[in-house]
Amino acid sequence: MNKSKSILSHKQVKNLLSLPTKQAEQLFQSYTKDTQLEIIRSTRNPKLREELYYLVPDCTELIQDSPTEDVLQILDTLLGTGLACGLLPCLSNQQFEELIDIAIWKDGKLNEKSLSLWLFELSECERDDLSRFLRQMDMRIFAGLLRQRVKLKGSLAALMIDEKVIDPNHPALECKDEQAKRILNAIWEADQEIFYQLLRDMFGIDKEGDVETKLTTDFDEATADREARVKERDRKAGITVTESDLREEVDLDSLELSEEVEENADK
Repeated sequence: MNKSKSILSHKQVKNLLSLPTKQAEQLFQSYTKDTQLEIIRSTRNPKLREELYYLVPDCTELIQDSPTEDVLQILDTLLGTGLACGLLPCLSNQQFEELIDIAIWKDGKLNEKSLSLWLFELSECERDDLSRFLRQMDMRIFAGLLRQRVKLKGSLAALMIDEKVIDPNHPALECKDEQAKRILNAIWEADQEIFYQLLRDMFGIDKEGDVETKLTTDFDEATADREARVKERDRKAGITVTESDLREEVDLDSLELSEEVEENADK
């Protein structure tokens, strides 16, 4: 197919998606994978782009061949709804690591609200998928986030963690809010090895010195590791823009204007 004719306009994409489901699927699947990716990439409205992915029986390959920031735009529109679990399992491990390095940080600082939202979405995933993602995330960041939201009670609590005989519903663990409890339950169900490691990190089990100081040091090291990963990815990709430039690219506030421009251009 001629490349100049392969990219549908904003209006044509909306017309495609307005077709009966079977007809839209047959038409979209009649295109080559490269053409499908071109159409998806040229569709700046993240909600329409999400619908395009669903026109194929399994969108894993299309997702993994898409730029991470394009997928992030879609997932950002789903945060807090519990619906992101439909696309999250399609991500490769490398994409997920890159996505998290972008999504939960702003100007080089951890955005705790964003991290909490992402943890909520991850908790809705199948447990095998969640285990895979947890192993791509830095537990030092989790520990710093949850340390103020979970208390450890009782003189034998630390021993129970070491012996792995404690679970999220044990009275020795007191969660200050339902979201923290939900996160711990999801991690427990997905990967108990990670669950116990997280508790050891949170409460400084077998660590010398002040727990809060240790958590701060661990968090600073996690931040530095994340910055190094971002710089290395940028170097390999030949990217010279700053992280703030990248955040601006996935700023949903600016998308509304670009969508209006697209729609007006099609009239």
